[in-house]
Amino acid sequence: MSRENPFAKLDMASITANQTPTKPGYGMTGAAKTVVRSIEDMAENTKKLMEGEVIVDLDPRLIDASFVADRLSDDDEEFQELLQAIKESGQTTPILVRPSSTDSKRYMVVFGHRRLKVAQELGVPVKAIVKKLDDITSAIVQGQENAARSNLSFIERAYFAQNLLASGMTKDVVRSSLAIDEAMLSKMLGVVETVPASIIQALGASKKIGRDRWLSLRQLVLAPALSKVAVEHSGSAEFLELDEDERFDELHDYLKRYKVKSAAKTPKTAASGKDWTSSDRSLNFVMNAKSKKVAIELSNVEAKPFSDWLSAHMDRLYDEYKGSKQETDGD
Repeated sequence: MSRENPFAKLDMASITANQTPTKPGYGMTGAAKTVVRSIEDMAENTKKLMEGEVIVDLDPRLIDASFVADRLSDDDEEFQELLQAIKESGQTTPILVRPSSTDSKRYMVVFGHRRLKVAQELGVPVKAIVKKLDDITSAIVQGQENAARSNLSFIERAYFAQNLLASGMTKDVVRSSLAIDEAMLSKMLGVVETVPASIIQALGASKKIGRDRWLSLRQLVLAPALSKVAVEHSGSAEFLELDEDERFDELHDYLKRYKVKSAAKTPKTAASGKDWTSSDRSLNFVMNAKSKKVAIELSNVEAKPFSDWLSAHMDRLYDEYKGSKQETDGD
């Protein structure tokens, strides 16, 4: 059975699929350009969603958080600026909420959670638009509003994508919500599924850290030993005392230094060597063997003729070798 079109309720029919989107912070190529909407389109979609709707005052205590988290931490400075602005001039932009599916007297925020938090802290009603949305539509609107405002970092977008999938959303819905293509979604999930959750929580939103740096950290913690070191270091009291915007670089540099030191301390595996000389001294044989690699060197006057003979008789020699193993196993 086909799934209901999640965009149908958003009045997006006027936006054609043939529009060429601009890059929403991360590159999109190929067929994704006909599927993923641009940041400008998202802002317009949100505007259309809110147009003509009645703004009401709601008790912030009756509004629950979104069913899918998209933030790892709040920027205290930005929050304080928003709080001061609302305190002085009032709330100029309403939030979007949906009726709760479990309690007829409560609501769930779709977007505007910081404005909701300000209202809760100030103890004043929050201006909101109430709209009936299903989970899929709600998730798409939440993601696109955040993308349009550009206030989610790479790791928060990856975290949001992971949470959407965990809540039962399809990858198509996730890509639409975040305005990303399949390749970018794969990179995001590769990071959040590889970097231990405790590390991500310790690093927080990492607003200044982009995709490439997170991919570099992922590559480092793929090594079990480095992953263990990273968990221990990022959980230390000294590390958590650092400002959040300093933590990523500190951890990344620490792991790179640790990796170099570990490599220097690890002795190289010595190859076991064997040599042989023919009775007439016309052929010298030297063999250096490692666990899965053997290097053989032939020298002296018979080296070339013997190597040709050896190559011509490899099948017979290998069959003799296999036969000798079977005889040994049968003893």
